[in-house]
Amino acid sequence: MKNVIALDLTENKAKELITKLAKDSGKVFFTKHAEKRMKERKVTRTQVSRCLLHGHITEGPYRDIHGNWKQTLETISAGDHISVVAVLERDSSGDMIIIITCY
Repeated sequence: MKNVIALDLTENKAKELITKLAKDSGKVFFTKHAEKRMKERKVTRTQVSRCLLHGHITEGPYRDIHGNWKQTLETISAGDHISVVAVLERDSSGDMIIIITCY
């Protein structure tokens, strides 16, 4: 497919895709860095999930150095302000969300 043009991902489309993917926990993956920061900052997987489902994008989406779409989402969960940095990635299994870090 030599003539395929990569289109930019809008904030609205990114949020729509993140919300759809976040409904299936099998499509959300955590880096070791994210798990370490979650433990340090006492952020639960449930809070991250709520941020993906109900949060709003405050930065991005933009292409990272690997060509994947990266964005930061924020929400209030269990009385805490949560920010999640997530990357949308695609492999042979389909689309997924990779959690990079949270604070």
